[in-house]
Parts: sequence; C-alpha cells; structure tokens
Amino acid sequence: MGLTIHYQFSLNNATVTQAREKAIALHNLALQLPFQRVDELVEIAGDACDFEPDNCDDPYALIKIRAGKPIEIAMDTFSWQNPTYIIGFNSLVGEGAENSVFGLAIYSAMKDVNDWSWTGFCKTQYASNLEYGGLENFLKCHLLIVKMLDFACELGITCDITDETGYWEHRSIEKLAEILHQHNILIAAFTGQLKDDLAAKGITSTQSPIFDYPNFEYLEAEGKSASDL
Repeated sequence: MGLTIHYQFSLNNATVTQAREKAIALHNLALQLPFQRVDELVEIAGDACDFEPDNCDDPYALIKIRAGKPIEIAMDTFSWQNPTYIIGFNSLVGEGAENSVFGLAIYSAMKDVNDWSWTGFCKTQYASNLEYGGLENFLKCHLLIVKMLDFACELGITCDITDETGYWEHRSIEKLAEILHQHNILIAAFTGQLKDDLAAKGITSTQSPIFDYPNFEYLEAEGKSASDL
C-alpha cells in the first residue's frame, strides 16, 4: 500500500549489443543523477538468472527477482517465468523509497536477435516521511524515477507506465503534492483504525511505514476528519 510508479519496458528485434547499449545509457544517467545509491551494471546468463531463495549471499538476488516475468495462469493468480539473459542494475533513488531495478531481459533461448522486456516498479510515497526530508525528498525521488523513464523512451525502448500519482500524464508538481498529501492522510487514518481494531482483539504486531512518520497522529486525525465529511 502506497503510491507507486510501475514500468514495463520492451525492446523488440534487438541484439545483445543493442540491448546492452540501452542498459549502459540508463546506468550512466542514474550515476549522473542524485540517486542515493546506484549499483554496478551486471549481465547474467543461463541458469545463473534463476533466483534461489536459499542463497542469502546472492548479491544479485533482487535483480533476479525483479527480472521474473509474471504470467497469468488463473484469475488473480500469477506464476513467474525465469529469464535466460539479464542486463540490469539495482538502485535506490532516495531514503524511504523502494529499490528500483532497471534492465532488459529475454525469456527464451538466445538468438542473434531477441525480444527484450522488463517489469519494474518503485514505491515513492514513504519518501515523504519528515525524517527523510518530507515533500522535498518525495518530489526528488518521484521525479528522478520519471526522468529515468523519460530517458528510456528517448532511447527507443517502448515504455508502458502506470503512475499511481498521475504525474506521468499531468506533469503538475502542484497536483503531485496534493495527491501525496491526500494519500498520506487517508492511509494514516485507515492503518490507524486497523491497528486499533486489531489491538482490541489482542493483535499488536501491526506494521506500516506510515507509523514511522513523526506527524502520524496529525495525519491520522486529518484523514479521519476528511472521511467524516
């Protein structure tokens, strides 16, 4: 739960060299931008692309997880197809945001020319925690992800973007800030009520990133007031 920007990349009829050039360009841009962390660009092939849950020391575990291709097999149920080749990198745009992994992968036997794709996302809402810099930090994180996606499109990668804030379409900072505030107060009110209800039943382990906000009680009160209107 939390405002997230989702992205799907596709690059059809491309050689490994062409796909690598796109990934290198994305990686170079991330290194130039004020990301909190940008890991190395990696290439993984064959069985090494498979994620092994028991391998806790795998430095590329998150890349392999994100490279898995969701396949719908029944209503609301998905399975995952392992890639056969991955070119990508892990990054953290800022405190409070989720890791964002950018890359391209194929899911069939390697040929001279291949169809590449990638499915990724980054939850940015909780970068708005006042302890991380509040609205300013959230805007930095969300806008940097958008900048990366804009550049991916410029590189000739087909991008299918779902931005839960709507910013990808409207490009209004004012609207983005207002949507963030509305979601913060609504989530604070919802999770606060849920925590109280569960505590009344003896369940006290409820967790949510919104609880870490130093102004959580204020947000919760405002959210409850708004829901009563």
